[in-house]
Amino acid sequence: MKENTDEKSLLKVNENSIFYKIKQFFKNLFHKNEPAVNDIPAEANIVIKPDEDKKNTFMEEIKKIEDEETLLLKLQKKYRSGEIKEEDLTSEQVNSLCKLYDKQIANLRKSNEIRKQKLLEYRRRLQTDN
Repeated sequence: MKENTDEKSLLKVNENSIFYKIKQFFKNLFHKNEPAVNDIPAEANIVIKPDEDKKNTFMEEIKKIEDEETLLLKLQKKYRSGEIKEEDLTSEQVNSLCKLYDKQIANLRKSNEIRKQKLLEYRRRLQTDN
């Protein structure tokens, strides 16, 4: 499989369109000394620039980073499925899980209140319309 940057383009270039032909005409007219893109061998397109290499390593490092919340969510999932028992957890993990559960319960209560308000508003609108 070729790793060509031209193949990763979001828009497919229609070489039969009038605008493409006009563009190529002006390119050929003013830039006769430069070789055409199609004349460059495929190996030249594979070269990775140092900036792109740094960017790729940075992206890989970001993917590896896991913050405390994702670790807690994984721990919660294991606890719920029964893979981990409460006796296996440290006191810090138990406290952090309790805080996580409290936070999730508070968020659920808020969302339930919002839904109740929307339902009441909907009911009022229906009563006033009839």
